[in-house]
Amino acid sequence: MEFQAVIMAGGRGSRMTDLTAKCPKAMLPVGNHPLIWYPVNMLERAGFEEVIVIALESSVTDIQKSLVCRGIKMKLDIVGIPDNEDWGTAESLRYIKDKIKTDILVVGCDLISDISLHQIANLHQAYDSSVTMLLSPLPDQYTDIPAPGVKSKKKTERDFIGFDEKGKRVLFLTSEVDLEETISFSKSTLKRHPYINIRSKLTDCHLYLLKKWVVDFLAENQRMYTIKGELIPHLVRRQFCRPKAQESEIPGNTPASLASQQDTKASIHDFTVNNDSYSSQIIDLSTWIDHDGDMADCFHGESIRCYAHIQEEGFCIRANTLSSYCEANRQVPRLLSTLSPHKEFKLIHPTAVVKEKSQIGQDCLVGEDVTVGEKVSIKRSVIGRNCIIGDKVKITGSVIMDNIHIAESCNIQGSIICSQAQLSEKCELKDCIVGHRQQIIAMGKFTNEAIIDVEKMMEI
Repeated sequence: MEFQAVIMAGGRGSRMTDLTAKCPKAMLPVGNHPLIWYPVNMLERAGFEEVIVIALESSVTDIQKSLVCRGIKMKLDIVGIPDNEDWGTAESLRYIKDKIKTDILVVGCDLISDISLHQIANLHQAYDSSVTMLLSPLPDQYTDIPAPGVKSKKKTERDFIGFDEKGKRVLFLTSEVDLEETISFSKSTLKRHPYINIRSKLTDCHLYLLKKWVVDFLAENQRMYTIKGELIPHLVRRQFCRPKAQESEIPGNTPASLASQQDTKASIHDFTVNNDSYSSQIIDLSTWIDHDGDMADCFHGESIRCYAHIQEEGFCIRANTLSSYCEANRQVPRLLSTLSPHKEFKLIHPTAVVKEKSQIGQDCLVGEDVTVGEKVSIKRSVIGRNCIIGDKVKITGSVIMDNIHIAESCNIQGSIICSQAQLSEKCELKDCIVGHRQQIIAMGKFTNEAIIDVEKMMEI
């Protein structure tokens, strides 16, 4: 591959703190794999042989062990960042700038997709794009899924993305939060593209192919904290802005003053110069790229180009909220055989013990060393490792993490039970979150509650 792969795994899971208070986001289990396994697996399927993983220092060892024991053969360069500092994705990328030698593929640790990365790479290379992003239609059912825990009226965050006539080049990008009553476009943009199609039901998958010069530009702009929120919108806005001619370039003028040099030092177009000379060499050698027809605008007079690939088919979800995390666990069991085609895959692990008259649906996963009692019903759920489930227990649409003991006659619906929790007999939970090592008393009944270690909650 002609790209270096970078996985962003240093996030704290701010939208799902009930789960990440005791477990790093990258290590949250989805389908009995840690969340970070999915982007690593995607890269390995595409042919990558090594990857840089940016993770919190406290989770480096756990990530390394977890991926190695699952048979990942890629070379893992796991870089730790400070736990006590809240770094953005742009800051994390600046931290490893000396490791970046080529164009890069940046992907978040919470992306689960069966896409072939070659589709995005082909688009990126065909248009010699500065940035190529992956987008996916946001199914209506994902926004309507009730999240377990305390009910809230959080508004779904949407992006408004404007495309050209072909639906490939990104001309406009803003979040709903930043959107004003009116939308303004520059004259230079409308002159080139008088027809702009704006879509609001696409999710940014946090997967980007970036030119090497974009990383160099980011390294010099210390005020940018995030890739998605600041860097990508800046690139989109600057596409049709012509760089101002330097005084020194005008015949008869004296060299530009030191002040003028300082003013233009941070211009994004200064970083594209070397890239343009490289691109021109490729264009001269290329026989298949149409330099004069459809591709003329891509290679003549524009040094910044932003494109997007929309994954219309297959599976794609970002497990970055409680709702999407639950949905990912419900959907993943039917995908694992596709994501691991060369490995024998069974929904119920061979070491699991399931007693008589128990029913486990075909849309469930049961991990290793699990004991399931008699007359147990499990539907649309994932059961982690080393769990003990008593007789006559009913589990529906739930995530049961590792090392959990559920006593007899419990009824669990639409809930998340975190590792090492214990549920006494005849508990009833509906749309709840039970935190790490929490204990539920016998015959306890809870609905839409987060039963967690309140003393360890984040202070705002």
